[in-house]
Amino acid sequence: LLKPIFSYENKIQAQVLDVEDADAASARKEIEDATSQNDVVIYTYGLSPFSSEALGVLDEAGCSNYKKIELGLEWFLLGKEASAKRLELLKMTGQSSLPHVFIGGKHIGGLFTGTAEGGPGLAALKESGELQKMIEAASSREKESDE
Repeated sequence: LLKPIFSYENKIQAQVLDVEDADAASARKEIEDATSQNDVVIYTYGLSPFSSEALGVLDEAGCSNYKKIELGLEWFLLGKEASAKRLELLKMTGQSSLPHVFIGGKHIGGLFTGTAEGGPGLAALKESGELQKMIEAASSREKESDE
């Protein structure tokens, strides 16, 4: 219900902060680099209870090597660079809210929100037992590329 409003707000914020094409391209490269170089990446807001809970889910799943990237305390406190990243995350995933979780370079959604392709999101993956398998597969992917 609120998704279209938050998507629109996301774009307006970037426009007000004068995010240009070069800023967006740089943000996209940073996101692509982070998600390709780390087994698990989570984009968060510092004051978001959903972000805090998602971090807890990763900790409970035994994922100790995730990369946490905090865009800011909350969406309305973002500067130009963080707003560019938030906008690029929306363009890349179709999800306007945080947290954003990537495992093995693949976007799996947020805490309760899934992906546009029908993925269930972090909490449902934990509940089903799939989260641990995905984390292990991402970790072994890194080990294989080192050999």
